[in-house]
Amino acid sequence: MAQAGERPQMRSRALKRYLFAALVAVELLMSFTFLGYIHLEPISLTIAYLPILIAGCFLGVGQSTAMGAVFGLAGMYKASAYYVMPLDKIFSPFFSGFPLGSLFLSVGTRTLFGWLAGMLFGLAGKTRHPRFWVGVIATLSTRLHSLLVYSAMGLFFPEWGRGPLDALRMDAGDAALSLVCLLVIEGLLVLRRWGRFAGFGAYLEQKGGEGRKPGRLHWAWLVFLGCVFLTAAASTFYFAQRMAYMLEAHGLSLPETAEHDLLHLQAQALFATLALSFFLSVCLLVLYRYFGYREYFGQMDALTGVMGRKMFNHSCTQSLGSGNISPQGGWFLFVDVDYFKSINDTLGHPAGDQVLKKVAQTLQTAFSDHGSVGRMGGDEFALLLPGPVTQSELRGKLDRFLDEISGILAEPEKVTCSIGACRFTLPQELQKLYEQTDRLLYAAKQKGRACYLLGEMEGKEARLLDD
Repeated sequence: MAQAGERPQMRSRALKRYLFAALVAVELLMSFTFLGYIHLEPISLTIAYLPILIAGCFLGVGQSTAMGAVFGLAGMYKASAYYVMPLDKIFSPFFSGFPLGSLFLSVGTRTLFGWLAGMLFGLAGKTRHPRFWVGVIATLSTRLHSLLVYSAMGLFFPEWGRGPLDALRMDAGDAALSLVCLLVIEGLLVLRRWGRFAGFGAYLEQKGGEGRKPGRLHWAWLVFLGCVFLTAAASTFYFAQRMAYMLEAHGLSLPETAEHDLLHLQAQALFATLALSFFLSVCLLVLYRYFGYREYFGQMDALTGVMGRKMFNHSCTQSLGSGNISPQGGWFLFVDVDYFKSINDTLGHPAGDQVLKKVAQTLQTAFSDHGSVGRMGGDEFALLLPGPVTQSELRGKLDRFLDEISGILAEPEKVTCSIGACRFTLPQELQKLYEQTDRLLYAAKQKGRACYLLGEMEGKEARLLDD
C-alpha cells in the first residue's frame, strides 16, 4: 500500500508531456483500429478509454479531460458512416436527427468522464490509503462511463429504451473489463515507483532545457512527423483515386452512400497510420533520451549521488567554453573533509560513507540553485557557481554549510571541512582554475582547517580576498 498522502501523479513535467503525447496516439489507435476492443465470444468490449484513466491517474485533470474529448471525437467520427448499426448512429450529429444531443452523447459524456476520472484520482491521492482508493476508482470506472453514456441516451434519445439503470447491469464481460482497468493502473503504479523511472523524470527536468541539442532534436522530430503526415496523406489519396479508377475500369459504380463510407474508412486508416507514426516517434524520442540518461547515470557518483569527476569536468568545460558565467564573475570551490582517514579508522567505513553522503547532500541543498556539485574522489568535492553570487552571500552560505555538517556524527565527534573558493571571470582555463583553487584549499588547511579562504584570479594567479 502507498503511504498516506502519496499522490499518484508524476512530478516530472517533461515526462508528463511525453506520456500525454503517447496516450493521445494510443487513444486514436484504439479508436480507429481493432486494438481498442477485446473479443470474448459472443461479446466485444471496448478498452478505448484506458488512456483516459491513465491520464487521470498519472497526469492530472486537464490531461484526462482532453483525452476524454479525443475519445469522444473519434467515436463521433466512426458513427458518421452509413454502414454502422442504427443504435450507433445516434452518436453522430449528422444521422441522429438531434445534433446537439448526439454531440453531448458522443463528446460531452466522454469529456465529462475524463474530468471526473482526473478529479477522483486526485482526491484519492489525498486520502490516508491512496493506493486502495485508486484501485477502487479504476475498477468502478467502467460503470461510471456506462452511467454517463446511458444517462445521456435516456435523456436525449428515450425512444431507444436506455437509461441510467442499464449501467448497473454487469455481466462477465463487464467484470473482465473492470479487471483489465485495475491491472493496468496497478501495473503502472508499480512501474512509477521504480527508482530508474523516477530518476529518468528528474533527468529530463534537469537536462531538457540545457543547450541547443534538445531543441534541435525536437525540430528534427517535428520535421520527421511532417514528412510522415505528407507521405501518409499522399498515399491515402493516391489509393483512393486508384480504387475509383479500378472500379470504373471494371464497369462498377458505387452508390453515393457507399462512396462516402469508402472515403470514411480511408480517412480512418489515415488517422490510424498517423497515430501509429506519432506514437512510434514519441517512443523513439523517449528511448533516445533514456539512453542519454543511462550514460548520465553511469557518470554519477554512486555513493553520494552528485556528479562524478569525469562528468563534473565535462560540465565545467562546457560552462567555461559557452560563456555561461556571470559578467560579475563565477566561483570555483574545492571542499575537503578534514581528517577523513581518522573517521574511517576509528568509526569504520560505514560512518565514513555517511559523512560523505551528508556532506554531498548539504552542498547540493546549499548550492543547487547556483551551480553544480561534483565528487573529485575520496573526500574531496568541487563546485562551479556560474553566478551571480556576491562575496558576502558566499560567506554566508559557507558558514551555514560548516555549521550544518558539524553535527553529522554523534558527540563528541565533529565533522569539519577545509574550503578554497576562487572567483574568476572569462576567459579562463579550467586547469589554471583547478591549480589556484587547490592552493587556496591548501592554505585553509595550513590555517588550521575547519575554515574557508576566498581568492580571486588576477592573470594566472589568485590573490586572497580580505575577510
